[in-house]
Amino acid sequence: MPRVTLPAYKGRVPAPSTLRARSPQSPALFAHGEVGGLDLSLPLERLFDDLPNVAFFIKDRAGRYVAVNRTLAERCALADKTALLGKRPSDFYAAALAARYERQDRVILETGKPLLDSLELHLYPSRQRGWCLTNKYPARDTKTGEIVGIIGISRDVETSPRGVEARGFGELAAALEQVQKRIADPPGIEELAAICGLTPHHFSRLVQRVFHLTPQKLVVKIRIDEALHLLSSTTRSIADIAYATGFCDQSAFTRHFRQMTGLPPGVFRSQTAILPNRE
Repeated sequence: MPRVTLPAYKGRVPAPSTLRARSPQSPALFAHGEVGGLDLSLPLERLFDDLPNVAFFIKDRAGRYVAVNRTLAERCALADKTALLGKRPSDFYAAALAARYERQDRVILETGKPLLDSLELHLYPSRQRGWCLTNKYPARDTKTGEIVGIIGISRDVETSPRGVEARGFGELAAALEQVQKRIADPPGIEELAAICGLTPHHFSRLVQRVFHLTPQKLVVKIRIDEALHLLSSTTRSIADIAYATGFCDQSAFTRHFRQMTGLPPGVFRSQTAILPNRE
């Protein structure tokens, strides 16, 4: 697999980092880049191995794992994580779960849009179901800018899968999907609470337990995440992006964008690499 860039994070965009794909015969995966004036080689794979409640993975364009951490291997009932390399989710997960993961991957590969804070089912070592927050990003070739794979993590919402069905996570996931589908005119808190079968008060408590944000701030975050994608991957005007993400005008959009990222939209765009799939 070619050398690829790590995704740029929201706010102040760091210097590009690179990583090489893992193979059973190769040493552990490292990330290389300049941070704070220091040229560092970071033990990326070892770092994620030390996090017991986070599954880490890198996949190629064909959906095959090229790097994973110990937690993901354990969730697939494997003693050796190299047994996952070259395999796809469909080789280990139930058909319905694997199909969902692979649909997500296809969208990222086709659009370059990351998947952020997706509340979804995962598997625990006992093979019981549990809920995780998943982030996936496109990994790009450092020379061509083309998307060559996907890098992602899934973080446990709770460390124990006991009572998962009673916690309302499935309903919450459905409500947040409605926000994504109606990004230009998102549903209000009362409507989202109704989708979950909860009062607005109990809905707010559930959102804060999972995301550590109020429902209002979570909806704004989802809209800003969409704006980040549009700013970095299209040539649409900032005013057009403001309206497309549900803000009444460019001034309101800029204010919220700066509060969440630390940068005005124009500065963020200027620091984001121009991508080949611009509209």
